[in-house]
Amino acid sequence: MRFKPVLAVLSLILLAGSAAAQVRVEFRTTDGTPTLFAGGQPIAALVPFSADGFAVADEVREVQPGLFEWTRTFTYNGQDYVRPARLTMEVEARYKSLYSLIPAVMYDGNTWGTGLEPKGFVTDGRPWVFAFHRTSIPGATYSESERWSVGLFSRPGQMPGGFSCYLEPREDRTVHGLVWPEEETPKVYAYRDLYQEAYREDLRVSRGQTIALKAWIVAGPVATPKHGWHELVDAAWLLNARPVSPRWDPEILWDLGVEFAKESLWAEEKSFKGFSIGLRWDGGKWAQRQTRKYEIGWAGQNASLANSLLADYLKTGERSSLDKGIACLDAWVRNARLRNGLFRGQFDYIIGLGDPKREVQDACNLGNAAQNLFEAFELAAKCKLQKPDYKAAAMGICDFALKAMRADGRIGKAWTNDGRAVDPEGTIGAFLVPPLITAYRVTRDKKYLDGAERAFAYYIGGFVRDGFTTAGALDTHCIDKESATPLLKAALELHDITDQEKYLRWAEDVSYYIATWQWHYTVPYAEGTVLREMGYDTFGGTAVSTQHHHMDPFALVIVNDWLKLAQLTKKASWRERALAAWANGSIGISDGDLVVMGKRRPAGSQDEGFLQTRWLHPFAVSQWLVSWPTAFRLETLRATPNWLPFYRE
Repeated sequence: MRFKPVLAVLSLILLAGSAAAQVRVEFRTTDGTPTLFAGGQPIAALVPFSADGFAVADEVREVQPGLFEWTRTFTYNGQDYVRPARLTMEVEARYKSLYSLIPAVMYDGNTWGTGLEPKGFVTDGRPWVFAFHRTSIPGATYSESERWSVGLFSRPGQMPGGFSCYLEPREDRTVHGLVWPEEETPKVYAYRDLYQEAYREDLRVSRGQTIALKAWIVAGPVATPKHGWHELVDAAWLLNARPVSPRWDPEILWDLGVEFAKESLWAEEKSFKGFSIGLRWDGGKWAQRQTRKYEIGWAGQNASLANSLLADYLKTGERSSLDKGIACLDAWVRNARLRNGLFRGQFDYIIGLGDPKREVQDACNLGNAAQNLFEAFELAAKCKLQKPDYKAAAMGICDFALKAMRADGRIGKAWTNDGRAVDPEGTIGAFLVPPLITAYRVTRDKKYLDGAERAFAYYIGGFVRDGFTTAGALDTHCIDKESATPLLKAALELHDITDQEKYLRWAEDVSYYIATWQWHYTVPYAEGTVLREMGYDTFGGTAVSTQHHHMDPFALVIVNDWLKLAQLTKKASWRERALAAWANGSIGISDGDLVVMGKRRPAGSQDEGFLQTRWLHPFAVSQWLVSWPTAFRLETLRATPNWLPFYRE
């Protein structure tokens, strides 16, 4: 193997107590092997490639301190015939990994939760190999020891195929690997507990053929255990970020969202007036789903949609928006409040649908309900309507949260209607922290601020300890991104109230975690795929969870938070990420004429799932026109008075 030595030195400050020490990170050739040194100690090395007939040359170039571009050139000089080939680029970290990551796929082995997604980096003695498009950073892997971290990722795929990646933690070594062409082995994770046969692209090379593959290595000290991957996501964003524009201007998005809510989602059934959770294709037309139909928060977002209709009335004077918004809020507040402060999140049970023995109230719906009811009280007043019950219902939820909270700050996930806790685990309890902060702003009663800070400390402590958040995606029980969003919102609010720097630091730490779920690049799709025909761009979108390997526009709900974070930290990347999420979330919205998979879609509708990898229906869409993307888009716009960040450039 030939190695072109390139000086790559990084000067960093490591704080050890009050003392600072300079750390050098550089590549050197040791015994013919390109080796990465940090602080004078070898921490990783390139693994030589060996296969009959191949000559290999490696070149490493410093991009910036701690980030190295690695080019491996393969030249085939074997027999004069065409043969199958499998080309690899491996980096061996010379430590036992204490925290390992494949962004959006595997968080420290996915041991948390009861889902049947891939558990552990190795199965049946073989490492899991994942296609680049399954990961939010193309083919990325990360590991860390007590002091050092190493990350490896590839360039986005070149049709007809790209890299795949694997990570193999060993007792005293950790192998980061890229393989080309694309494969997924020893099997393909397809959906929840469904696995399919492995696949491998067929690469054939002929005598004299040369193939140059490129990857990037990120290395540096670990400031906080299980959180050293900040540099990895920063490097990937640096190399791949680009300006993007939404598909629609905000005025059009607003009008389409209001139309979808009022014309396609509106439902009246017995005592219910409000919004369906979404539309399914019934064989001949789009129709409102007939199970788990009406929800205050999470996927149904009735309270948020109602608030947007009140905002639409204030904006346009359209009376039907006011009437439907108030009718929805009144129906929920009149029928869903319980004496103990709980609020029933599923209206189906109220009108006699579903098994009452299965009804529980979860922290996600409760938090969404309380926060939106506080806002509904204010919006109604602007509409010249006095609705004290809206605020009272929100305060009831907050009072219940304080009663349910343990001394250490844990609130819990779900309760029966009589207030008995049935699931205390997960980060999901953090959804009740933002409304506790709002309760303090409304009442100035310090018990709500004290409770919010205590609960936040508990949930942020779990995040810092584990390196992930859990249980916010209610149709799974696994590691996810949704459960991190209330931590971000709460941190920014607590920073605003207390002016304590620690909350801003935590807001950024949580944002880095959410960034591990955000696509840093565009996946190229082959002609004939649904996503190619739709013009879907993965850049800026986010994946759901370790169990659900598809993308959605959920990051819409934190667009304004990232814009605020950019202002507070003076870091342009958070604004860039926010606008990329907004642009991604504008893809696939129907203007009433959009036809996808042979079905014309109603105005304002959008898929929940964009299947960017081989999961469920590869490279297609879910065909589930759920209400929450519209709700989050309108919610983001109604919180941004001038809408200036969201115009096409």
